[in-house]
Amino acid sequence: MMRASLVLADFAETDTGTGKVHMIGAGWSMTGPAPSPHAIVAFLHVPTDRVEGGPIPVMIRLVDRSGQVVEAQGPAGMQPLEITGQVEMQVPEGWDHSTELQATFSANLMGLSLQPGQSYTWSIEADGKELASTQFQVRPVSARPPTSTDG
Repeated sequence: MMRASLVLADFAETDTGTGKVHMIGAGWSMTGPAPSPHAIVAFLHVPTDRVEGGPIPVMIRLVDRSGQVVEAQGPAGMQPLEITGQVEMQVPEGWDHSTELQATFSANLMGLSLQPGQSYTWSIEADGKELASTQFQVRPVSARPPTSTDG
C-alpha cells in the first residue's frame, strides 16, 4: 500500500541527486496573518510492487475549512492551489526489492496570502487516492501590537 506524509516549512529544496529535502523552519502549524514564506514537502512511500509499474499520478492541493480548493493570484489570474504531476521511480543499482522506495518533492509558495483567522488543509493524492493531509491555521489580525515574546 502506498503511503505519504506532508511537512510544512518556511522554505524547502529537494536534492534531485539524493532525494533528500533540505528544510528551513519546518514543522509549523500556525502562520501569518501577513503573507509569509510557505513550503509544502511531500514524502511518497512507494511499495515494491508499484516501483516498476509506470508513472504514478500525484496531486497536492490546498483546501479551506469548507473543503473548497483555495485560489491564489497567478500569472494567468486566479488559479487553484493544486500541484499536479507524476512520479516515475528509478530502480537504484543493487536494489533487492526488500524495501519500499521513497519519492520526495517540495514546492515553495512565497508570499502566500490567506484569510486571517482561518484554517486550511494540504492533502496529497497518488493514483487517485488521498494518502495524507496536514492542517494549519492563519493567525487572526490582532488589535494589540506584537511583543517580543510573540512568534
